[in-house]
Amino acid sequence: MPRPVSGSATYLPGLDGLRAIAVVAVILYHLDPAWLPGGLLGVGMFFTLSGYLITWILVRTWDRLGGLDLRNFWIRRARRLLPAVVLLLAVVVATTAAVDLADLGTRVRESLAALFYVFNWTTIASDVSYFERFAGPGPFDHLWSLAVEEQFYLLWPLLLLGLLKLFRGRMTRVAATTMALAALSFVWMTVLAQPGFDATRVYEGTDTRAGGLLVGAAVAMIWRPDRITADITPRARAIVDGLGIVALATILGLFVFIDPWGQVLYDGGLLLLSIATVVLVGVVVHPASRLARAMGLAPLVWVGERSYGIYLWHLPVIVFTPASVLAGAPLVRAGLQVTVSFVLAALSWRLVEDPIRRHGMGVLADRPVIVRPSWWRWPKAPVARRAVVLGAAATVTLSSVALAGGSSTGPDPDSGIAAQAESTIDPDPSPSDPDPGDAAATPDEPAESAPADDGPSATPESAQTPAPAAPASDDGSSTSACTSVVHVGDSTSLGLDDVAYLPDEDDQIPARYAEVGAEEVITQIDGAMSIVERFKDRPNATMRVSQLVEDGQDGCWVLAMGTNEAANEAVGGGIPFDERIAMLMEEVDGQPTMWTTTRSLEDTGPYADQEMAAWSEAVVAACETWPNLRVYDWRSEVRDDWFIDDQIHYTSEGYRNRAERLAQALARAWPADGDPMSDCLVSSGLDEE
Repeated sequence: MPRPVSGSATYLPGLDGLRAIAVVAVILYHLDPAWLPGGLLGVGMFFTLSGYLITWILVRTWDRLGGLDLRNFWIRRARRLLPAVVLLLAVVVATTAAVDLADLGTRVRESLAALFYVFNWTTIASDVSYFERFAGPGPFDHLWSLAVEEQFYLLWPLLLLGLLKLFRGRMTRVAATTMALAALSFVWMTVLAQPGFDATRVYEGTDTRAGGLLVGAAVAMIWRPDRITADITPRARAIVDGLGIVALATILGLFVFIDPWGQVLYDGGLLLLSIATVVLVGVVVHPASRLARAMGLAPLVWVGERSYGIYLWHLPVIVFTPASVLAGAPLVRAGLQVTVSFVLAALSWRLVEDPIRRHGMGVLADRPVIVRPSWWRWPKAPVARRAVVLGAAATVTLSSVALAGGSSTGPDPDSGIAAQAESTIDPDPSPSDPDPGDAAATPDEPAESAPADDGPSATPESAQTPAPAAPASDDGSSTSACTSVVHVGDSTSLGLDDVAYLPDEDDQIPARYAEVGAEEVITQIDGAMSIVERFKDRPNATMRVSQLVEDGQDGCWVLAMGTNEAANEAVGGGIPFDERIAMLMEEVDGQPTMWTTTRSLEDTGPYADQEMAAWSEAVVAACETWPNLRVYDWRSEVRDDWFIDDQIHYTSEGYRNRAERLAQALARAWPADGDPMSDCLVSSGLDEE
């Protein structure tokens, strides 16, 4: 809460300390969720704090004027919020034009949604998951929270005015009704958030997140700083501070220990956060609280006053920093990103936000405005000129950082997935990355799965390819008894038959299977595919295999599945690995079938390698049940340098090796000149001397 413009208004520095804690938590989460997995809950702190402050301001206005003076309220909100976000949108769009022209159209559309504060609903409507993006977040992804707050600032004063008139200004009744509305929002959140389903709709929905705002609003009506006395007993002060410490410890514990992918976030986690936050707010606004003085220390206040700008700038800075910059020194890299974010936020506050907040939009074209300290002469320039200069400087800074790594933020076909799959998780389980939910769904419900690939990198959902004539294997490589091969795969197979990844057709999977004797190759590759879950009504793997068998397909099957299955179960999918495997094995009905083990370089989240290892163990164990099953041990052969930056998908070299090794493993599992291999686990043989 920046220092009020009006000298008569009450300033509570401890609240800026809370803002500082919240924004630092969010930054740490976006830098690396492993550092602070629950750091995204800093946004929830902002919500509850905003609900409290805004309602306190409105209630004081009601006491003074007998009304809410909504025109003035909304003008002040516009002065405070619009300048910084307009500056940010302009800088990010300009930077995108400079370093990533292919994404310019997307950024322009997103900037319009952000400008009109509907970003959260456009994200939900587009089926893009906030939590699951293999290509990394976008520079505007965090603006959904601003949309929720602005919608609250627009609608809540109208509702509050109606409640005040309905109950004739009786605050306790208005507060009780507000708390009931908050409870309804939290219940609605729990109803919508189902285990294993993508939670973006729940996480970003105004209706589901209103609970945190309304809890703060309700308490603001009955616990008002202007009516709290500092004259309390030492014992009472100890109780007040003790409550604050417990609340702060609870918040920090949620930051550290809560599973951001788990259902617990919606089954009480966010409610607990809101309660702890409002208790902490209540303590910090108490004039006798020693904790309030601690929260009001100068460094915390400085960060808190600029927390809005820091929040706006930190994600674009992170996004536009190429992975190659200081890759070997992640702490130095993070420190640099935080520093740049703080500097941009400080300049935005000093040169643009604070002058407009104090003097109104007229200063954009009016006389120069001097803002202390007076020894800095540049602020004498008109605010509009400062905004343009700052915007240009910020654009140059972000562009220089982005280009320093030798690549733009866009996809690079030569270094991996041409349009690195953007994963979205829909109302039918499929994996979700940095956040809540996804999992079990019935095969006829539309759901999402790992890498959703709607872009140019997506391979056709089904392709039947007459395989090139099999060359003589006079080089010592194996040939297979499989003359017809069906390859079923998720996003880890995207590059196997796509020229964007493997320009030479001889390197692609149909040609590789042909080398070992296949005369016909059918590919069923879809980045968003899972065995059970569905993405945007597209068929899942079980449906695809079932249809092929029904059409008379009889041959060998390569089931390169598992990455999405592991992630689905990690977030509570509810359909065990052995049941998922059985679904496809029952469909192929005894035909020779080769699965693959899986691996990732991720340490945390649904796609962490420990989840991939669990899947791999399950698919090997399934050999005991299904005699027609063999498992190619890709996990033991894939090399770290074959992974792209998302640590899940592969470079062109990785796909080239994957295609060759899959084919060789198939030939070893079912050789043309002998009995099928009796061992369950099969290698490609390419690493053997």
